Amino acid sequence: MRLKFRCGMLKKIFSALLIFGVSGCQKYCDEFTPNMEYVPYPYVTQCRPSAFLPLNSEECHSDWGKELRIAYIFAGEQDYYRAITGFKRALVLLPPKEVNRRSQIEFAIFQSYYLATKYQDATEAFEASGLQNVSKDFAPFKDLLIMLYDCYHKIGRDTKAAEIFNIIQCEYPTEASRLILSTAFLKADFVGIQQNSKDTAYDADVTDLLCEYSAVAKSPEKARLYQAVLPGAGYYYVGQKNAALSSLMLNTLFIWAACHFFKKGNIAAGILTTSLETGWYFGGINGAGLAAREYNERTYEVNGREFMRNHSLFPILMLETSF
Repeated sequence: MRLKFRCGMLKKIFSALLIFGVSGCQKYCDEFTPNMEYVPYPYVTQCRPSAFLPLNSEECHSDWGKELRIAYIFAGEQDYYRAITGFKRALVLLPPKEVNRRSQIEFAIFQSYYLATKYQDATEAFEASGLQNVSKDFAPFKDLLIMLYDCYHKIGRDTKAAEIFNIIQCEYPTEASRLILSTAFLKADFVGIQQNSKDTAYDADVTDLLCEYSAVAKSPEKARLYQAVLPGAGYYYVGQKNAALSSLMLNTLFIWAACHFFKKGNIAAGILTTSLETGWYFGGINGAGLAAREYNERTYEVNGREFMRNHSLFPILMLETSF
């Protein structure tokens, strides 16, 4: 009778904890923040034309012109640290009357920081320069706006990003639409992706992409449920076979040990083992859900990054000029 009572109590405890654990897992939703950073190969930027007139003979032989030419070589090699140093040296040597060349060099500094993914430094360089006062007649004006929007967005200055986006939307509506879709992709905003690709050139391709993703994506809810029913099944569902085997063996071992201790009348050891098993059990449920979410995140990153690259939806691929 005592053994039946203990086993019955043990079942009730596990049942109650199961209900609590599965319901507690609902806070984990199938949302994620993908890492979609993209740095193009050097030839992608090297093949773009410069927005500025080449230096004439007199400028080439000036001290600032020599520094500028060297800096451009470093920039073309993606050695942005040395390029920025060269651009700043050219700026120091530049005569005050060379207003247009000053804007050119300040833009080169800003662009170098941007291409080096130093977004905070890029915004600081912009705000400390005369680029804030350029008009749309400035040759690389569109590129400047796109890079600025991307910088402000990435460092979380949403108000400034919105201000820049309003200008882009007014002056370059096509680029504005692409930036909206790009932002939705970078955030894994599936609703936004569908809405902003509708009736565009990307509509059919986006539909195919999302269908393919849905076909292979794993459900965190299913992973947690399978793991709750049979420890290890949730990990097996997301393709982690080694983790599945480990989870099954550990849970089986602790359950067997708990039953053994209770059967032998060692209540303290049984309770201790049961508490440890509870931790492993519910930790496995949450872990399986997180594993499914991580699987979806990695799958989305690979396919989403490839899609954005092929359709030039990364802001850096929307640029038309280079050094």
